[in-house]
Amino acid sequence: MEEKGKNLGLAEPRDAIDLVPTWDPQLWWIFAVVAVIAAVVLLVVLLLRKKPVVDSSKEKREAYLEAKAAFSGNEGMDPRESAIRVSMILRRYLARSMNEPALFETHEEFIARHDGLKNLPDHVRSEAGAFFSELAAVKYAPDDIIRIEADKTNAGGMALLERIHGA
Repeated sequence: MEEKGKNLGLAEPRDAIDLVPTWDPQLWWIFAVVAVIAAVVLLVVLLLRKKPVVDSSKEKREAYLEAKAAFSGNEGMDPRESAIRVSMILRRYLARSMNEPALFETHEEFIARHDGLKNLPDHVRSEAGAFFSELAAVKYAPDDIIRIEADKTNAGGMALLERIHGA
């Protein structure tokens, strides 16, 4: 009784490592890994990057010199134009030297802000508020009521600039 077709012979021996499935890396895995590494490197660079140091005394000095030069070119105007220019010069100086938002505020917002000009002594702060109120009165007054001369507005602005810069 011999059965034909059945082979009961021993199979060839195999190594166990041959039974472990192999992993073929797909291309998108490589791109994903590279993208994650690049994102981490970029994040580290952004976090560790040194910000340029701004010398506040130099910036204040440059703002002062710019304002002083602007005042010298403010002669020979009518009172309303002079008041507008003096106000803009002083507001630009405050914005640049003290990081004040005065350049972008109305007169009422600037005067009403309690933390405005917080680095200045109280007497200089109240003087600045009074001067800006005078400028607003000249800027918004009818033409026949304006009683101030442009040179006085310019001189008052220059004097206030000196006091603010000196404080």
